[in-house]
Amino acid sequence: MRKPALLCALAATLALGAAAPTFAADVQIGFTGPISGPASFLGQQMKWGAEQAIAELNKRGGVLGRKVSFTMLDSQCRPAEAVSAAQKLISQDKVDVLMGDLCSGATMAVMPLAESAHKPMIVSISTLPEITDKAGVGGNKWVFRTVPNDRMLASVIGTQLAHTKTISFIAEDTDYGRSAVKLVKARLGADAKVVSEDYVKSTETDFLPVLTRLRSTKPQALAVFMLDQQGYNLMKQYTQFGLKMPLVARPPLLAPLAKGLLAGGKFDGSWTVYPYFDQYSSPANDAFVKPFVAQHKQGPHYVAYGVYESIMVAADAIRRAGSTGPDAVREALAKTDYQGILGPITFDDHNQSHNNLMLVQVEHGKLGVKLIPSK
Repeated sequence: MRKPALLCALAATLALGAAAPTFAADVQIGFTGPISGPASFLGQQMKWGAEQAIAELNKRGGVLGRKVSFTMLDSQCRPAEAVSAAQKLISQDKVDVLMGDLCSGATMAVMPLAESAHKPMIVSISTLPEITDKAGVGGNKWVFRTVPNDRMLASVIGTQLAHTKTISFIAEDTDYGRSAVKLVKARLGADAKVVSEDYVKSTETDFLPVLTRLRSTKPQALAVFMLDQQGYNLMKQYTQFGLKMPLVARPPLLAPLAKGLLAGGKFDGSWTVYPYFDQYSSPANDAFVKPFVAQHKQGPHYVAYGVYESIMVAADAIRRAGSTGPDAVREALAKTDYQGILGPITFDDHNQSHNNLMLVQVEHGKLGVKLIPSK
């Protein structure tokens, strides 16, 4: 008597299982970044930018009727760690689109993985020109970049330094720092004289020997290429030495830490060229910044903007492709014409976009900003 009852129960269970709805897998975005290490505060901003983009996409119904999600793994901004993390994103997490790291060296190390795995990759923060050189017709057709590179930034910086006769450089001792200095030097006027050129390790906190020399040589401008925390330490010691020359090129004037230093007026005349500044007012940027500040009680750093924008570009490509198939997404990315926060995003034959840039200047202790085209 019990056997028929068990069979009936089993049949009912199987029927319920057959009738259970099936859900399409998430559209997966994956990227590496500094969750730990000296640049982890920027990794946090990357994560916040991704969270906002994903939340907005899913509120609109996702992409192709599927929920969008992301995975961020720690690279510490180191090439070896970035490669290990990217391998996991590709082989285990099965991401549909890969995104680049914060540091250019880490991004460069991941690019061959994207190519060998046939995985579309978007570089949203790293600015080393060699990334552009190697992408698209440069050989790696799977890599696209939504942020202007250092060559474009250097062109604008060189124009701004056209009438500077004496200049000193201080930069982090990385691919980014050395490449940026080289590019800017090549664009200085014929009469410009480089007074000094210093490169410091990312762990360096004492700039007194360099600043002591600068107080003696008195260049007209000090060109700085450093990440926020280290650049802030330089700026603090600069004020203690009573130096007067403006900080130019890429000093971290936009960093929240620097706000108090700028208010005193000691950096008036300083300026920086950045891919993004949250204080730029436009309907598109205000729509991005307002919810970000409400959520995190601080404005978005350019890295948050970069990740946010790139996820939106990826979603747009997947939507137009009609699938997450890698070849279809890559072909759709190549045909991108996306209206971004700062203007249209399209890619040239090296898969490089030519977004607008921002010239940010310190005037009376406050930051003023204007949009300028990249070349």
